[in-house]
This record gives sequence, C-alpha cells and structure tokens, in this order.
Amino acid sequence: MNPARIVFPGFWFGKSDVAEAESLARRGVGGFCVYNATATQMHDFARHMSEVSPLGQLLFCADIRDHLTEVVTDVPALPTNNTLLTSQTPDAAYRKGNLLGRLARAVGINWVLCPVVDLGYASPALNEDPMNVTRLAEDMIAGISNAGALSCIKYFPGLSGVLKNLAQLEDEEFIPYKHLFRRADSIMPSDMIFPNLDAHNQATLSDKIIKELLRKRLNYKGVVVSFPLSQTRLRSESDAAVQMLHHGIEVVLSVQNANAVINAIEKEMAQGALFEEISHAVSNLEMFVSKVAGGPEPDEIKNIFELAKSTFE
Repeated sequence: MNPARIVFPGFWFGKSDVAEAESLARRGVGGFCVYNATATQMHDFARHMSEVSPLGQLLFCADIRDHLTEVVTDVPALPTNNTLLTSQTPDAAYRKGNLLGRLARAVGINWVLCPVVDLGYASPALNEDPMNVTRLAEDMIAGISNAGALSCIKYFPGLSGVLKNLAQLEDEEFIPYKHLFRRADSIMPSDMIFPNLDAHNQATLSDKIIKELLRKRLNYKGVVVSFPLSQTRLRSESDAAVQMLHHGIEVVLSVQNANAVINAIEKEMAQGALFEEISHAVSNLEMFVSKVAGGPEPDEIKNIFELAKSTFE
C-alpha cells in the first residue's frame, strides 16, 4: 500500500515544475490540486499526468468557493452563489452545479471542492438561512454528480459559527451538513480555530472537531479532506500532515513539498502507525476513481463553453 496515494500536491501553472509533477505522479500520488491554468493547459496536464502515473487515472481537484474561474482562468463565469435563490432561471442551483461539473470535466478536473455551506449574506455563501442553504447545496451537488464530478462541502463546522457554542451550532450551522452527509462525496474542515470547540487547534488539525464531533456526535461516515495546506500557516507541512491523519483527515490537499510529506507518512507507518487509516483512505479514493470512470463522457471544451455562456443570459 502506497501512502503517496492520499497526498495531492498543489500545481501552480506558470510556477510549478512539470518534471517534479511527473516524478510525483510516478511515485503514486492520488492526484493534484490545480491553480491558475487555462482550459487547454489543464486538459493537457491532466491527460499527461494520468499517462505518467502507474495508477492510470488520477483525481484533479479544483478548490473553489464560487467560480471555476478561480483556478481555470478562461472558463465562462456562472452566477454567484448568493444570487441563486432569487434567480429567474428555473433550477438555478442545479444548473450551476451541472454546468460547473461539466466545465470541470471538460478541462480535466474531476473533483470540485465545493459548495461552501457556511451561512452568510454574501457570496460564496449560498444564503443566511440554513434550510435555504441546504436546499441550494443539495441541488448544486446533484448537478455536479450528474456531470460525473465529485463534490465537497465546506468549511466544517461553519465559519459563521466561529464564536458560537455547540448548542447554537447544532441549531444553525450543522443543519446543512447533517442533510448533505449522504449526498456530498467529501467534507473539508475549516483552517480556523473555533474556541468554544477546541481553543488550541485549527479545525483541520483538531481531534475534538473531526473525530469527536464530526465522526462520533454527528455520525459522519464519509471522506474528510484537509484544508489546502498551501493556504495555511504551518510551521511544518510534514508534521501537520501526519497529525491530520491521526486526527481523522484522509486526504491531504495542496501540498507544497509532497516528497517530504510522503516521506514523513512512510516513516510514521514504519513505526507501526496509520496503516489502518491509510488503507481505508486508499479504498475510498479507489471508489472515487471508479465513480468518475463510470460517469458520462466529458463534453468538448468548445461546446460546453458555449452552453455555459448561453444558459444564464
């Protein structure tokens, strides 16, 4: 069992080294989190890395809050999340999710790390009411899934609840999560500290929030992914990755020094730790690959771009 499978390096087009990415693909990483690509660049990168990898099929992540344009610069923009409830377009949330998933698949991305289900008034929040957020997010996820892409709800336990106690969170912020557990493919914890839950650790590094709250109290059985490591302030990326795995994270996203992280995980496994956790995570990733492979064929880039531009006119 290769622990590299659960590590997803970040790749920044125009900055990252393609040869290094090829080396990581050959080492067996599960995929890449991509940034600042054009559609053609992304399409060619995804195809090439999958050809290089011994796995044959990789997962390519787009960590977005609202638009795919956040990572692929030339795709058509879709309506902002906070306009979906009042949109004149029928089934606007489903249509956005479906077009988002189809645009992503067309350019080679198969794991769309959205929607944001935090409560709030402005984009990227869907709405301030938890039931409205639940309904809109459910429709978006259905659209993404029917496009053949994977989804992720974030940022648990909800940024709008950063100063709330557990009872308040259960009455508001947790409502979308509990309704969406079986619909979303994965969950991403926040990188913020929630002092009423764990005063010492970011949610993505918290045993209390991931294992005790998310897994035990809320009974979530699905995949938990890390907050992108490249966006956090960590003293040691490798130490943090190992700590995350101990606390219930299964996939480590947007790693900057992937070889060092993989080496640290291998060292931990050599000492008799994390074997069961990583084995379970690898099985889940294999299931994700099968789900993507069994989905519809990706659209041609030109065709889906034209459809996306015309749908919300």
